[in-house]
Amino acid sequence: MLDWLRRIFTTERPQRPVSIPEPQGVHVRHDAELITIKVPGAPDHSIAWDNLESVAIVSGDATADPPELFWLLLGGDRRRPLLVPMGVPGEHDLVHAMQARLDGFDNMSVVEAMSAKGRVGFKVWNVDSQGGTNES
Repeated sequence: MLDWLRRIFTTERPQRPVSIPEPQGVHVRHDAELITIKVPGAPDHSIAWDNLESVAIVSGDATADPPELFWLLLGGDRRRPLLVPMGVPGEHDLVHAMQARLDGFDNMSVVEAMSAKGRVGFKVWNVDSQGGTNES
């Protein structure tokens, strides 16, 4: 008679496959070879980890409070940088990957950039800094 109540409070639930929805807005992804920014309505823009030579944090609208910040990833050709807005889906995982892969990644510069006012331009990593190498 109280089967419906027992079903509500039982801890056993049937396993359903979990699908992670594709983000609808701007987002960043990375794998062992590439870092890719996806912008709706535009082609994907990627940079290879092996080609990465510099990482910086820069501001967009310096009058915004707090400033709008971006990761600026530069490759060897320096013509097509990857600009990743802070706070987009995937950014947190990208930061952890950069910390693990880029020898000499300057976490203190990240902290300083996050608390800076006005125009922001902080070098976080460079292929030549502190004898650092791009570990793939």
